[in-house]
Amino acid sequence: MQKFIYLSAGILLVAACQNVGYSRSAYQEKLENTVGKSAAYLYGSWGQPQQIIPVADNTYLAVYYSAESQPVADDYQPYAGELSYAAMAVPNYGLPLPPPLFYCKTAFVIRNNIITDFNFNGDDCY
Repeated sequence: MQKFIYLSAGILLVAACQNVGYSRSAYQEKLENTVGKSAAYLYGSWGQPQQIIPVADNTYLAVYYSAESQPVADDYQPYAGELSYAAMAVPNYGLPLPPPLFYCKTAFVIRNNIITDFNFNGDDCY
């Protein structure tokens, strides 16, 4: 019985480390094309970041945010990693609801003035 428990725990651990299975998006491919390019290239094509976060010597994050009241290209597909908590719902007390907000946050890791990695999240990354 103990072997079965260890085997089951091992299988669960391996499964937890596997890719969640999200398909690669065109946006992800666009970002992959920036890896290996200079910070000057990033700033020339994306503009100045809204936030710069120092991480270590010669390494920082360049963070870009976008927020729109309408989704890009009227694509209402939700963000695959979005969580919704009904317990956190707040009544509007009869007041009009605020318009929906569609956002995207993209961060580039820049080490020695070269883009080495990226990350993004949001429901409107294109």
